[in-house]
Amino acid sequence: MNELISVIVPIYNAEKYMEKCVKSIMMQTYTKIEIILIDDGSKDNSGIICDEYAKKDNRIKVVHQENKGLSGARNTGLEEETGEYIMFLDSDDIFPKDACEKMLYSIEQTNADYVVGNYTNMDEDGTIWNNPVFDTTKYVAYKMSIEDYKNSFYTMNSGVWNKIFRKKFLDDLGVRFVERLPAEDAIFTTYCFINSKNVYYVPETVYHYRLRYSDSISSNCSKKYFLGINKAYRIIYNQFKESNNLGFYRFFYAKSMNYILYKFIDSDQLTQEERVDILDNMKWFYMLSNELKIPTILKSVKYIIESITNKDYAQTLKYCEILNQVRKMLPKEIKEKMSKPNASTYREIEEKKMDENLLQVKQNLLEEMKNSKITILGIEESIRKIKEDKKSIARFGDGELDLIIGGKIGFQNYNAELSKRLEEILKEKQDFCLIGIPDAINKLDNLTEESEAFWIKNMERTREIWLKYLNEDMTYCTANISRLYIRYNDRSECWKYFSMMKEMWENRDVVICEGEFTRLGIGNDLLKNCKSIKRIICPSEDAFRKYDEIINALKKVPKDTLILMALGPTATVLAYDLAKEGYQAIDIGHIDIEYEWYLKNVDKKEKIDNKYTNEVANGDSVQDIEDSEYQNQIETMIQ
Repeated sequence: MNELISVIVPIYNAEKYMEKCVKSIMMQTYTKIEIILIDDGSKDNSGIICDEYAKKDNRIKVVHQENKGLSGARNTGLEEETGEYIMFLDSDDIFPKDACEKMLYSIEQTNADYVVGNYTNMDEDGTIWNNPVFDTTKYVAYKMSIEDYKNSFYTMNSGVWNKIFRKKFLDDLGVRFVERLPAEDAIFTTYCFINSKNVYYVPETVYHYRLRYSDSISSNCSKKYFLGINKAYRIIYNQFKESNNLGFYRFFYAKSMNYILYKFIDSDQLTQEERVDILDNMKWFYMLSNELKIPTILKSVKYIIESITNKDYAQTLKYCEILNQVRKMLPKEIKEKMSKPNASTYREIEEKKMDENLLQVKQNLLEEMKNSKITILGIEESIRKIKEDKKSIARFGDGELDLIIGGKIGFQNYNAELSKRLEEILKEKQDFCLIGIPDAINKLDNLTEESEAFWIKNMERTREIWLKYLNEDMTYCTANISRLYIRYNDRSECWKYFSMMKEMWENRDVVICEGEFTRLGIGNDLLKNCKSIKRIICPSEDAFRKYDEIINALKKVPKDTLILMALGPTATVLAYDLAKEGYQAIDIGHIDIEYEWYLKNVDKKEKIDNKYTNEVANGDSVQDIEDSEYQNQIETMIQ
């Protein structure tokens, strides 16, 4: 072993610790080292002390610079070093006397890109703990891998200071520290780990890390810190995402999410307005908890994550304040334990398998959606436009598109004429009838896990097909004016959507065109505010074969009548054709079943016994009803 090791030491106002730090390098058993001390604009005597040591040891090189922060100082060191290998030491920590020798031996024996060593903590006064951080009976020397969650995640650790790097490896990557951001170590080390082919862990203790804990540290985090950490976390997430390593990232995320959440909870330096701004900026990060299937350690954390996801920041802050008061009464050991996922949490993460391919597809879709030129109104805007403009709406969902491209759906066989009509309507640019299309073409917001998975898979297959038919000059409504409840993760606004829909037919004469077992509004108050209701009952399946009979029956009603239709793809064509004739016809689809689920407050789709319930097992098995009011409303039966 005769290679030069460059040891980079960033220094800022560290005169209290510098003697032990620098001497721990000077006294190394391996002597072929260069010691690069970066005085990063210190305001105390640190710079003078650096120069004094340089006079005593010609291996020491001192660089004085204006303050650039820890990352900027380390980057300066990387520009100044000349060794084949690089190590880092923070100015308040120390090396064991054989750290360089052990690390050099390990990296040369393994031909590694870099090597990770064990380390011990030491108290503020320099008292070294008895046991190293990584259990030496559990973690022996081994080759680390990003495919290995059980071992590599635990020994990877974010610090650069317990590692030795091959200079060529860092140069080939062109990697440097991101300046002026918190978590700069984590950005650097995760990038190295993701891009390395040969990384080893050794159980020997090669570093003593000083714990400078005080109750004031976590409570002094400012808004600037949290916005900085938000940027850092996004960089790290993107590194794992773009390299298709989100499986490993799940473990990193669990640790990071708990760490930063408790920093936020403990901080006494934030106003309520700043807290809300931080939460809004970091919402994307906390939402990953659901996407990555990350369990929470405490129920209180689960409630906090849910309220952030739902953008209910007032409730979030209430939960945080309660936890803040509780944590102020706890000893530091318990507070630290709360902030870290335990072994059972990591086991649960491993057991909750995540479809990495699905998540990657989602990320690709979201990138494509950023550049979408298709305009789709939201639910409220769509309902308001229908109501205020008294427009008809023809809705296209995944089923309608499948029929256009030659497929079939559960209650409607493929029909060439139906397929042709649907395609013509979707492609035509006109203003007499609104067209509703899936909002999943543009976004995947606020969906349950089941619904999101469905639309990710569907959009992977069909989004490009949709874009071929859609017109960039048109404004579309969302097709989900009839899907107002079960698909959403946050359902706090559902009552408003249903109320707005009810206003649409308030005090109006209504004709309902529906399947034999649809029974729209029966058994609930969805249509109670109508002036009058008449019904045209059509076949439950393959209704388009009776299209001429159905539209002729509908053309007999007065034109000031509101026509509500729940008849699958046939209703899409009917709404368009009736709008052309001057009627207001609304393709209202699943709204009644959605309203039933809303009233029952269910979390998943379930069968409604007396109504045809599409998309549910045995949903086509419907009980008979005896309802004289319903029977009296039936004007026409088309079989």
